Amino acid sequence: MRPFHLAFPVTDLESTESFYVDVLNCSIGRRTDRSINFNFHGHQIVAHLVESMPDSTDGGRIDGRQVPPFHFGLVMEWGQWHRLRDRLEAMDIEFRLKPHIRYPGTVGEQSTLFLDDPSGNALEFKSFREDERLFATLPGNEHAPGGGAL
Repeated sequence: MRPFHLAFPVTDLESTESFYVDVLNCSIGRRTDRSINFNFHGHQIVAHLVESMPDSTDGGRIDGRQVPPFHFGLVMEWGQWHRLRDRLEAMDIEFRLKPHIRYPGTVGEQSTLFLDDPSGNALEFKSFREDERLFATLPGNEHAPGGGAL
């Protein structure tokens, strides 16, 4: 699988760098006075400095919880996710959505947590006991469109 690229807005590069390097263990690639490239566990994400953040508060409910409409993150190996959860809890990181199991007892069961970076960008980290369940459908969604080749 090829790495993905994601560009996202931030209001402060210094606090952004500290969060992504110190909290999420990302390394820094290229840097300018208005952007920072991070190695996000093998993927390229780029923080771009903006004057103010776009409004992204209008979200939907998933499994009974309010989930931000714009978010990004990683699907991690089961043990890796639990180590991250334990590390974040030990650091007293404030979660947007605390670590929990979503869709318990179904094919879509997953461990998930959400946190915000210093600019308010929401990040989700999730894990499935079995990787092949990542794209499995939930009952009632069997005919939902799937991802095709580009």
